[in-house]
Amino acid sequence: LKKDFGEMKSDKWREDMIILNNGTIIRAKGQGFQIRGFRPDMIICDDLEDENIIYSKDQRAKLEHWFFRTLLPSLKPEQNLVYVGTKLHTQSLMSNLQKKPEFLSRFYAAITNEESIWEDRWPLVSLRKLQRELGTYAFQAEYQNNPISLADQPIKPHYLQNVKIEPGIRVSCLAIDPAISEKESSDYRAFCLFGRTADGFKEILTERNRWGINEQIDRIIDIYVRYKPDRILVEEVAFQKIYRQLLTEKARERGIFLPISTAELGVGPDKRPKDKMTRLLAVSHLFEQKLVQVDNPDLIEELLAFPTGDNDDMVDATVFSLYWLMNSRHGGAFRQKEKVAIPGAKESFYVKEVRPGVFVTQVGEPELPKANSNFISYG
Repeated sequence: LKKDFGEMKSDKWREDMIILNNGTIIRAKGQGFQIRGFRPDMIICDDLEDENIIYSKDQRAKLEHWFFRTLLPSLKPEQNLVYVGTKLHTQSLMSNLQKKPEFLSRFYAAITNEESIWEDRWPLVSLRKLQRELGTYAFQAEYQNNPISLADQPIKPHYLQNVKIEPGIRVSCLAIDPAISEKESSDYRAFCLFGRTADGFKEILTERNRWGINEQIDRIIDIYVRYKPDRILVEEVAFQKIYRQLLTEKARERGIFLPISTAELGVGPDKRPKDKMTRLLAVSHLFEQKLVQVDNPDLIEELLAFPTGDNDDMVDATVFSLYWLMNSRHGGAFRQKEKVAIPGAKESFYVKEVRPGVFVTQVGEPELPKANSNFISYG
C-alpha cells in the first residue's frame, strides 16, 4: 500500500476513526448506530449479521428496517454501498438484497464444480475434511453461501438417521441421469441402484462422476452384469434420447439384453414432471416414514442440501428408482412395521346412506362390498 499510495498515516489514527494525509476520513461503526449527521461518500458493510440476529425474526426485521430507513438514505444517488458477508439464513438481509435487481451481487462458494476457489489457501481435501467435521448444514452456510432452511427442506436429517432395512432384496432398479447434451458439459453423470425388501427400500450402489458417454455406458453394463437389476431407467430429454439407443446397442454387442425403459413419474400424458421438487415430493413420504436406508455419504449430503445444493444429479436418479420400486409388482408388496403418523394429516370422511334417503357422515374409509360367495376368481 505504501508503494502504491505513499505514506498516508496522519496524527489522527484511532480505533474507530482515521484521517489520511490526503484528507480522507474513514470511520468504523457498528450495525444499528445513529448515522444522522454523517454524510459518507461510500459505505462498506462487513458481516452485519450474526447468529443472534439471523435466528430471530424480530431482529432480522429490525436490521432490515435500519438498513433501508437509516443507512441507505444517507447516500446520494451517485454514491455506492458495498456489502460483504455470508448468507447465514434464507431470509437474512444478505439473501434478500441478492434478490433485488437494484443490487449487483457476486456469489462465491468455497467449492465450485468440485474445485476449491482458492486452492493455495484452502485445498479441496482440506475443505472436504472441514465439511465432515462441521456437518452439511454448517458447512453449506459458512463456506458455500447456502443456508438450508429446515422448514423448506423436503428430506430432513432425522428421516435418514438410524434407518436399518432388513436384508433380502426382492426387486431392484438402476436409474440413470446421463446429463449429456449436444455440447460438452461439466455436469455430473449419476446413477443409483436401489432394492426393495419386505420392510422398505435399500440403497445398493450410488455413483457420480464426469465420465464420457462410452465410459458411463461400459460402467452401467458392468453393474448390470454384477447386480442384475430388474429394471434400468434412463431419463430421456432432448439429446439424451440417443443415450438409451447407444446403451442398448453396446450391451447387445456383448450378448446382454438390458431390461431398459424410460424413467417416468405419474400417470397420463405428463409422466415426467419438469420441476425437480415435484419429483422428489412424489417419494418423500417414504423417507418420512423411515422406509429408505441410504448409506452413501455423498447421496445423503445431496438429499439434505436439496433444493439449494450445488448438485442434484443423484437425487433425480434416486427419485426415479424409488418411484419405480414403489409402484412395481415385482417381488410382491412390502410390509410396514408400524403405522407412522404424518404431521398435519387429517382423518378421512365419507358419506353413508344408512337407510333410503337418510345420509350420515362417517370417519374412516368406506367398507368395500363383499364378493358374492359363488364368484369364481381366476387370478
